Amino acid sequence: MRRDYRVMREVLKVAARCHGETGCSAFAKIRDRARVDQELVRLEHDGIIDGTTVFDGDVLVECSINGLTDEGREFYRLVENDEVWDITNGVLACACVDIPYPLLKETCEEVVKRYVASFIPDITPRCKIAR
Repeated sequence: MRRDYRVMREVLKVAARCHGETGCSAFAKIRDRARVDQELVRLEHDGIIDGTTVFDGDVLVECSINGLTDEGREFYRLVENDEVWDITNGVLACACVDIPYPLLKETCEEVVKRYVASFIPDITPRCKIAR
């Protein structure tokens, strides 16, 4: 199953609010249980969430999430702004690829850099350098 980046971000939002051990029920409001389970596994594997997931075949039967790791908090800061996320999600949708976490983080960093740079006005020198 391809990664659903919107579900990924929603899982990150919930995990970011976890303080102490939190079970799977905390993620119940997010649509499509199969995609939520998939993201919990991916984010745990990528070292983004601090927790454990237990499966019976393909079915998630237990999870214990303690929140985001340091890496997870750093990544979530990249995607928590709604406007930046809309741009990032649009880029990912246009690319039509399911990218691994390291490339996803680089993409998000590039979008954030360009977004912030778009607010920098043209700068004119205040003094002339003598030559």
